[in-house]
Amino acid sequence: MKQYDPKTAAKVWDRVQNAAAPLGDAQIVLNLIAEEMVDAAAYARLAKRLPPPQAAIARQISQQEQSHISCLKGIYTLITGRKAIVPPPTVTDDPPEIVLRRCYGREMRCLAQYESRQNDAQYGHIFRKLALQEQEHCHHILELLGALAK
Repeated sequence: MKQYDPKTAAKVWDRVQNAAAPLGDAQIVLNLIAEEMVDAAAYARLAKRLPPPQAAIARQISQQEQSHISCLKGIYTLITGRKAIVPPPTVTDDPPEIVLRRCYGREMRCLAQYESRQNDAQYGHIFRKLALQEQEHCHHILELLGALAK
């Protein structure tokens, strides 16, 4: 019987894992990272422009979006074996209502992507959690828009 070589086994296992993840999934994850980066930056900027109660909500959402980015970067690394490289987002000085409307659209796009991946064998549980948080973000955006309309 042949000796078990852990280094060879690790190389084989790496090939199997990388072959199991289609390259399209990696691109989708990169796109999601970019969307989340735009949102995180937009909420952080809004937190500086909104009155205190609304600023706290925007700051909290920005922190959660940073967590989403980290999780997605981890998924990307596991899928590809490489670090995710995404250019930094451009943030505008549009009125808060317009920024929030754009954020709502991005939140809905990310939510749809996360919900469509909830049955993924390796990352489904993470996508479920991200989807729930995106639902909360949509709720908070509407709350912020309502407060600004007063």
